[in-house]
Amino acid sequence: MHKNVKIKELIFNDITQNLLLYFNRYQNVKKGWSNKNGSWILIDQEYIVDWDDNRKCEIVEEFKKTLLNNEGSIFGAFVDGRLIGFSVLSNMKFGINNQYIQLEYLHVSDEYRHKGIGKKLFKLCIEKAKKLNVKKIYISANDSEATQKFYLELGCKDALEVNKESVEREPLDRQMEYIIK
Repeated sequence: MHKNVKIKELIFNDITQNLLLYFNRYQNVKKGWSNKNGSWILIDQEYIVDWDDNRKCEIVEEFKKTLLNNEGSIFGAFVDGRLIGFSVLSNMKFGINNQYIQLEYLHVSDEYRHKGIGKKLFKLCIEKAKKLNVKKIYISANDSEATQKFYLELGCKDALEVNKESVEREPLDRQMEYIIK
């Protein structure tokens, strides 16, 4: 992991309008996974994800709501006081046996990827999920090759139970789960 990274669980006072000012949510996707007849296949699929200031403001407002309403936990990775990675884990259980909680977000600023920051943020979500006594973390992973590779390398697999709200929100996403050990 990058040597100057400091990771902490955020509190409401950490959520400022400028929290995502320097966050670079850029991803140039060349290939994506598509579910064809029950099998995942890698296809050529080019698009760019790049959050503008409006999207960053929307996410900051979501962060405020999450903490204000005690709907989950937010972990932030910082370098020199700038947020360069974050994860958001819901604390609302769902599933037939209330065995799931949702990973709402996990993002690392483009220039800090492949340094172990995302893995560290995910591990903090696992520890939080253990405290909430759930068996699985639910992930709605976008179709990009890199994103799904990240989750598969962490040990995630296709979800046994599908969250219909997640599918409706992001129909092209791969619905995955991580079994907490």
